[in-house]
Amino acid sequence: MSGREPDPAVPFTAVLLVAGATEVVATTAGEPTVVLPAMVEGVDCRNGHFNDPGLRYCQRCGIAMHQQTLATRLAPRPPLGLLLTDDGVTFRLDTDYVVGRRPEQHPDVRARRARQVRLTGEISGVSRLQLRIQLRGWQVAVVDLGSANGTMLREAADADTRRVPAGEPVVIRPGTQIEFAARWLRYESHRNP
Repeated sequence: MSGREPDPAVPFTAVLLVAGATEVVATTAGEPTVVLPAMVEGVDCRNGHFNDPGLRYCQRCGIAMHQQTLATRLAPRPPLGLLLTDDGVTFRLDTDYVVGRRPEQHPDVRARRARQVRLTGEISGVSRLQLRIQLRGWQVAVVDLGSANGTMLREAADADTRRVPAGEPVVIRPGTQIEFAARWLRYESHRNP
């Protein structure tokens, strides 16, 4: 610890790691803002766990979903997994993220519609605004933000990579590695649609 007191004028984001909890974001004016989780259509398993209607098994208890009549309902989306970075940091996938050297410059980060993943240190080749991790319903997508060197995807157990077209969301599956410059992120989840 540095021994310095935090500057109350500097905004910060407090992230709760408890599933289903709301997030409280402090503003520079000192008034808290509550950010509610996204609402999605889903189904409950026999044990009452809320799930993606496309899953064959409950993502929490593993019970088969295809043996019952499922009625959809609108409810807060649970986290879709984790985003792992090459330096060991993890982020819970419960909202969108903007990744780069200066992600705070993105309008959605400033408006608190997305969180930032700021890459520091030896990051040659990473753009100020490299990419966005976008949650779309029950899916995770990658959008290259017009970066100088591009963004590549490597599916789990696949040696080949494919380029993400600038500005176009590309849906990814768990285990996909997102590569840019000499850095990478990986989407991990227990979900297997």
